[in-house]
Amino acid sequence: MKPQTLFLATALLLGATSLPTAAESSTTAPILLAQSSAPERTYMTPQRDPNQIAIDITDGEFRVHGIMHRSYGNFYTLTTSGVQISYNRDTGNVLVVNASTGTQFYNYTFTEANRGSTSNSGSGSTSQGSRPSSATPRTNMSQIDNDQIAAYITEGEFSFDGMLYRTSGNAFVGEDGRVRVMYDKGTSRVVIINVATGTEFYNYFYSMANEGSL
Repeated sequence: MKPQTLFLATALLLGATSLPTAAESSTTAPILLAQSSAPERTYMTPQRDPNQIAIDITDGEFRVHGIMHRSYGNFYTLTTSGVQISYNRDTGNVLVVNASTGTQFYNYTFTEANRGSTSNSGSGSTSQGSRPSSATPRTNMSQIDNDQIAAYITEGEFSFDGMLYRTSGNAFVGEDGRVRVMYDKGTSRVVIINVATGTEFYNYFYSMANEGSL
């Protein structure tokens, strides 16, 4: 082989071995992995407007909260503080991403029956669920339609502001992520319990005929 030919072949061989492979090219930039675990706490509170749900997500120093709005069907979204939250109420899927880049922070299932806790949040008990209260809270209820009652109940640090929905007969029930409020309009009895533990907070009478008296 001529010297010129040998030199050219060697140069081509060296050039070929120095080219990055397809796999190497795809990993030149660092890959930011999505967080696989659910956040520490998730609270959801249906609002008087059925197209709105208040949400509060906390995980260590991460916290985002606001009002999600129905976009279509049972799909709700919220964009705030650079974060976009999507919630499918039919499946319970919650997706939290960076609003600018689409980077996924959380992707988990939130069940309505366990409002106030997620799959990795333990018992889901709250500071106002340690023991029942014997006092009667300030209560205000307003009939929205035959199947909905707007309720505002407060005492000290305790508060509930949401909708009660007819389940059967004169029974109405609502939840806000921490507590379940049950109101029997026929007997005028209100029972409020901790969703996660079943601890009873309040058990008292409230008549809508005397609304605002408590």
